[in-house]
Amino acid sequence: NHTLKLAENVYACNDFRYNPEWVSHVPSAEYPLQVADSLFLRSDFSKNIVEQIVKLPLKGKSYRYSCLNFMLLKEMVENISKMPMNLFLDKEFYKPMEMNRTAYLPLRQFKKEEIVPTVKADYLRKGKVLQGYVHDESAAFMGGVSGNAGLFSTARDVAKVYQLLIDGGVYNGKRYLSRETCDLFLTHTSKISRRGLGFDKPDVNNSVKSPCAEEAPEEVVGHTGFTGTCAWADPK
Repeated sequence: NHTLKLAENVYACNDFRYNPEWVSHVPSAEYPLQVADSLFLRSDFSKNIVEQIVKLPLKGKSYRYSCLNFMLLKEMVENISKMPMNLFLDKEFYKPMEMNRTAYLPLRQFKKEEIVPTVKADYLRKGKVLQGYVHDESAAFMGGVSGNAGLFSTARDVAKVYQLLIDGGVYNGKRYLSRETCDLFLTHTSKISRRGLGFDKPDVNNSVKSPCAEEAPEEVVGHTGFTGTCAWADPK
């Protein structure tokens, strides 16, 4: 039996080999994207992923929970800022907001023992403990910096982001975002789902399917993370 049960009706093959053309066990100029302690990808791997996403046909206009749009959003940020997204965010937000425990590729800045392990046996990385590398497969194969996952942080630093948003784009007296932008993200709700822009919201019509407690007011915004993280805020 070479399959691993990840969830109800979700299975993965745990007996596979990577194509040697794309991976290396040691880093080099040709293989710079790190996925695990001894697993590195060829430099054009992430570009290959983006090209595949772009070529995918669009499937109607029903609501689907998907990472692909956020992966493309990262490409847009880099296109406009003319710098890697992790460096852009660090320069414009994390450093000036003193979010000193927030980073992509955290092992470049912090000791491994300071980072909470994500999973005991990660099938993508041959059953090893995953600590300091992003769990999400898509983000891992993007080299750890992606629009859908890969950012490590602490509760205090995440709270600073929420405080910035519910205070209309100002944090510690400095403006980072316009009030209009914050209002749009905090108040907009999709016409075909309970979701907002980047945020999840309570399902006011079906408390059983809601991600929040029944008592949560309808204006709260937040999100759950795949690895057990969760953050919510009430703008009012």
